[in-house]
Formats: sequence, structure tokens, C-alpha cells
Amino acid sequence: MTAASAEAPTHIGWVPVPDHISRDAHRTPAAKVRLGPLLAVCGLAGGAGATTLSYLIALAAARQSSEPVLVADTGGPSGGLAARACVEVPRSLGELAEQLATGVTLAGGIYGTGRDGLHVLATGPEFSSPQADEQVRRLLVDAREAHGLTVIDCGTLTREAEQTAAAAATHVAWMLTATAHGVSRGRRVLEAVPRMAGKELIVARNDVRQANAPLRELRRIAVERRAPLVLVPHLSGLDADRLAAAADAAQVPVQAILGALRR
Repeated sequence: MTAASAEAPTHIGWVPVPDHISRDAHRTPAAKVRLGPLLAVCGLAGGAGATTLSYLIALAAARQSSEPVLVADTGGPSGGLAARACVEVPRSLGELAEQLATGVTLAGGIYGTGRDGLHVLATGPEFSSPQADEQVRRLLVDAREAHGLTVIDCGTLTREAEQTAAAAATHVAWMLTATAHGVSRGRRVLEAVPRMAGKELIVARNDVRQANAPLRELRRIAVERRAPLVLVPHLSGLDADRLAAAADAAQVPVQAILGALRR
């Protein structure tokens, strides 16, 4: 850790973006607080649907919980989460971490508020790749302190901030397409990843454009990981007109995932 990062404030006030009143980011907690679960949704290949599922899980949790729920990504070139949530904030999780690394006090808004009061930390397309691992971890601890559930869209774990978020997670949903190619790619990635006993889920998304892999192949991956298998239907785009239909179609698997987080 650099000298600058050592002096950076440890706690962040999770202030909504519309609130432009500056607040000191440094807080000293009076007592030990409960940390909410942190779910990392990780695609085992591009197009697995990690962004869509992250948003639907967080939205369902926000509708059911009296505690605030946060969904975030780490930045990146797609801007997919911001588009799905219809909320775009000025600074990504990675950029916030980079500011902390240089000793800058974070003031003003951090997240935006989307449907059903869901807190959203997502930016438009971003082509930088901030590197501030320790500060990303600090931000995620603070997010867990401030929210009943934090969901991070970790893409395909190609960026350093995505890998840091996945390593800091209390639960990981490994997402693949339920096709022969998806199973083959997913198994290769998972062979390189240590198991997180009792903290993993295997999520297989149906793809209507290709033939599905035999269910036994998906079950074999789940048995190898000692993780529950969750099957998700094909989900089309999540524009305003199709959001309700997508949330309805995914209701059973999303509730299964939320149930696993509560155990």
C-alpha cells in the first residue's frame, strides 16, 4: 500500500447523487455493525448474462427488503448496468477507489436511485482500468455496512477491479449459458478457481438461439463445485417496456438465489 492510500479515509458516506451537500467521508463507527452479504455475479464467458441477472436480483431484493440494496459494476466499456437500470453516475467503483488511493476525500453523491429505491453505482462506457485494489475492498466493506445486500456485476473477471470484487464477495454466482459451448468454457474457467464451500451458485441461462446442453452436464458442474444449480430462462433486453416481463420470467431463479444468500 502506498503512503497516500494508507492515509485515505477508511469509511465512505454512501450519499445519493442528487444530494450535492458535501460530507466528510471519514467516520469512526461507534460499535461493530452487521455487514450485509455481497454477491458477485461472474460470467464464465461473454454474453452469459451477468449484468442482466445482477440487476434483476438487486431489483427483486429492493422490492422485498426494508433495508437499502445496492447494485454496482466496476466500470468498463459496455456501460450495460447503467443502461439496464436507467441510472448513470459520474464515477465508477474503480474511479472512486482510485480517488481514495490518492487521498482525495469523497464528497457529494456516490450512487443514483433507480426503480423501487434501488441504489445504483454504474457509469456509462469507460475505457480506463483503475488499479486500487485495497481501496476497492474498503469501498465494498462500507457498501456492505450501509446496505442489506450488495450485488456486484463482475463481468467476465477480465479487469482487476472485477477480480478484487469477486475475491471480497461473501457469495459468488458463476454464470454460464446452458449450451455445449457454455458448459465447455465454464468448466475450463472453474477448474482454475478454488472452491468457496457453501458460498457458490452455478447459474445456467437458457439460450433460445442454440441447443441446450444436457441437464446432466450442468448438474455435473454443480456437483463438482458442491454448489446449488439455478436454471434461468432466456431473457431479452431490459428496456422499460420489457422489464416487467423479464422480472416475471426470472422470478423463480431470482428467489432461489436470494434464498441462498439468506442461509
